[in-house]
Amino acid sequence: MHGRGDAGRALAGRLFALAGDRRIRPVVGLLTLREAATRLGSDPEVIARGWRTFGLPEQGIDAPLLTEADVEAFGTYLEVRTFLGEETALGISRVVGAALARITEAESSAMRSGMQAIDVGVTGDEVVTARAYDAVTRLVPRIGRMLDTMHRQHLEATRVHFEGIDREIEDRATFRCGIGFADLSGFTRLAQQLTLSELSYVLTVFEETATDTIHARGGRIVKFLGDAVMWVSADPGDLVRIASDLATHPRAAEAEIDVRVGLAYGRLLAQDGDYFGPPVNLASRLVSVAEPGQVLAAGELVDVLGAGWFAAPGVAQTLRGFEEPVTPYTITPG
Repeated sequence: MHGRGDAGRALAGRLFALAGDRRIRPVVGLLTLREAATRLGSDPEVIARGWRTFGLPEQGIDAPLLTEADVEAFGTYLEVRTFLGEETALGISRVVGAALARITEAESSAMRSGMQAIDVGVTGDEVVTARAYDAVTRLVPRIGRMLDTMHRQHLEATRVHFEGIDREIEDRATFRCGIGFADLSGFTRLAQQLTLSELSYVLTVFEETATDTIHARGGRIVKFLGDAVMWVSADPGDLVRIASDLATHPRAAEAEIDVRVGLAYGRLLAQDGDYFGPPVNLASRLVSVAEPGQVLAAGELVDVLGAGWFAAPGVAQTLRGFEEPVTPYTITPG
C-alpha cells in the first residue's frame, strides 16, 4: 500500500473492490505523463494536452497515471496527430473522450441500479460485495473487445453514409443533406409531474423508439439532447418518413408520449461528429414551435419533397436567429 503516488490512500475504505479495480486498471509500474512523453519521443505538454482533451481528470504531469497500455494508446494519438494535424487529432480526442465518458456513466448507473450487490452500503457485507464486484468487472475486457468490433462496424456504416450524400464540389467538408429534430412535447411539465422512475421510463421509451425508427429508414442519429433527438438523412424522402413514423409511433402513443418534429434540408458541415449550418438552426427552431404530433418543415425541403407528401403552409413566424419571417409547412402523407 505504499510507493509512487496516492494509490494506497485511494484504496482506503474500498478493500472490497480491490480485485475488480485491479482488473480494470493495475496500479503497479505506472508512468507519469512526462515519462510517457520521453518514451514516445514527444513533448510532455503535447501528452498532457491530449490527456486533458480526452476528458481525463487533471492530476499533474508528474503524477503516476499511465499503464503500458495507456502509453501505447498515446502513441496512437501521436500517430493520428502526425497524419491529420494537431487540431484534427484534438477534435477526435474530444469526441472520443465525451463518448467514453457517457458510456462509462451508463455502465456505472446500470450496474448500481441493476446489481445492488456491488454496493457495500446496501449489502453491509464486504465479502458479498467483493464477490459481486469481482464478477461484474470480468466483463470489462470483453466490453473493450465489443467496443472495438462496434467501432469497426460504425466506421464502415459511416463511410457508406458519406459516399451516398451529395457533396459540394468546391468544399469536400460540406454536402447537401436532410436534418431532423424530434422532441417530447411538454417535457418540462412532464418532468415536474412524474416520479423519477416514471420519467426514466418515458425517456427510455422515447430513445428506443427514436433509435429503432431512425435506423429502420436508413437515417443516422447525431445525438440525443435530453428529451430530443437530432438525426440526418441523405434522402429527403427518408427524412420525412422518419419524421412521420416518430410523430405517429404506436409505442409512443401507448406510453402517452407526444412527439413533435422539425425538418430542414440544405448545405451542412460535418465536424467532430456533429453537423452545423443554417438547416440545423432551422430544424431546431421549427421543432420548438410545432404542436404535439406535428411535423414542420420549411425552406428547401418543401421544394424537394417527392410525391406522396402534402405540405400545408402555415402563418409566417419570426424564429429566433432568423431575420426574416419563416413560413412553416405541416407535412402529412398525401
